[in-house]
Amino acid sequence: MKYISGGYYIVSRIMRPEYMDKDLIPEKIYSASECLCNIHPDINTLWGTSRSRKQEYVQLLDISESTYSEMEKWVEEMFEANKFYYPQVFTTVELAKGFFSKFLNHIADAKIIGIGLPENFIEAFLQYEKPQNKLMEEQYGIEKLLLNQTLVDEKDFRMLGYEVLGYEYGTFHSYLCNGLEKDYEKHFGFTLNENCFISSLDEAIRFCDYSNDEELGTEPVLWLPWGIFEYKNLN
Repeated sequence: MKYISGGYYIVSRIMRPEYMDKDLIPEKIYSASECLCNIHPDINTLWGTSRSRKQEYVQLLDISESTYSEMEKWVEEMFEANKFYYPQVFTTVELAKGFFSKFLNHIADAKIIGIGLPENFIEAFLQYEKPQNKLMEEQYGIEKLLLNQTLVDEKDFRMLGYEVLGYEYGTFHSYLCNGLEKDYEKHFGFTLNENCFISSLDEAIRFCDYSNDEELGTEPVLWLPWGIFEYKNLN
């Protein structure tokens, strides 16, 4: 199976929210959805005008003001070089590793992950989102990568499993945001693997088909089965 890259991300885990079923979902969660997890760098903070929000982010990351300023400069330079896409999409693993090593290596619960869409679902994504009809400067980072059909980097990676994700405006909703684990358990049986992701592509596809039923009332997005990959950080 070939996976087309949707980019590389630095993600911090969260504790399971109360609305999730504790019998189905583990205490600590990683997700490609920023509805759930902090994804770094927080581009809306870096490019925003709120001084208080910037200070809060400095405290969250436990970095100095000068390091934060250096981070802003790095992101701006990589964005202008077309290596870092909006919002917070690293185009290569090495770029994500470099950023992590330089700015976030002290954060114990952060991981570098890559996301990949099985190639036979690319056409469905393009037909639904139609990024090919946008001007290049209007395309989100994930859209650019899927249009280019760049394969996921398979060097020094391990597959964590699958996550049912719905794309919207450059980021993702997760099935977990919508509490769909309860529906999956009721209709199909639901168990996550040791990495806290869906074990097989067949399962993920089955859950996507269910989630895309308009009568279900989930987010108005196209739910697709994304592969989730982890990459070792630079020391």
